[in-house]
Amino acid sequence: MRQPVHGTTEPNGWNGTFVKAKDPYALMRDCNANSRSRLTAQHYLWKDLLGFLVHPDISTRASDLKLADVATGNGIWLHDFARDNPPSVELHGFDISLDQVGPKPWLPANIHMHTWNIFEEPPSQFVGYFDVVHVRLITVVVKNNDPRPVLANLTNILKPGGYLQWDEVDTIGCSIKTVPGVSAENLDTLFSQLKGRDTWKYHLTQIMDENGYTGSLLYTYEYGLGIARFWSDLYVSTWKEFADNVLKTPEVSRELERQGMEETRNGAAIMVPKLVWVARKV
Repeated sequence: MRQPVHGTTEPNGWNGTFVKAKDPYALMRDCNANSRSRLTAQHYLWKDLLGFLVHPDISTRASDLKLADVATGNGIWLHDFARDNPPSVELHGFDISLDQVGPKPWLPANIHMHTWNIFEEPPSQFVGYFDVVHVRLITVVVKNNDPRPVLANLTNILKPGGYLQWDEVDTIGCSIKTVPGVSAENLDTLFSQLKGRDTWKYHLTQIMDENGYTGSLLYTYEYGLGIARFWSDLYVSTWKEFADNVLKTPEVSRELERQGMEETRNGAAIMVPKLVWVARKV
């Protein structure tokens, strides 16, 4: 499926495939239980906020539906989708590493996992294969503020007339909110280390329509203050992985985390709008 890494003669992927490129992911992929727990909590918070897995604009009623989840992480999105759909539906998860996926023999029979670097050509058997492609939270791997290389490869695995659903967070339009009189200086410092200037998101609808799609739409979802603490805990957990994996300043990071969590207990929250694009391939 992939070509071997130089000097590697045996497959190095979870399902007997090869992975060539260095993993650009800034968070944890190892056997860290906190990382996997974060992915699971994140999935259900997204589902609670959106009210769907696949946007209602996209039909998934076909009994022979072929669907891909790219950057599948621990695969929970596919498991959740499989639970409410017939076993005749064909489901495929793709990621550069499948270390967080459960044992292959325990997967539902219609879920198939594959290693794939999204910056490389897709495996030939999946070119033009899928009715629906879903991808979520890959901002961290988009290079030079340009999503076109990623978009091109996502497009390659879609059938003509197929749908792409791309979910992200608004890393520019986010904010910190507090109850009156509460400081959020440390929480703001902590979260600012995760924020980017990813302006490509504000142009992605146009980029899609200029690169093989039609009628592309962006939907924005925002959670209320009643559940903001749940999301803030998630983002502090995400930052902790980032700090451990990238910043590598354990004492400073532990103190910032402690003070930031104290501020959330006192009434501060990280507010991050969610963005969902729906686009149909020409």
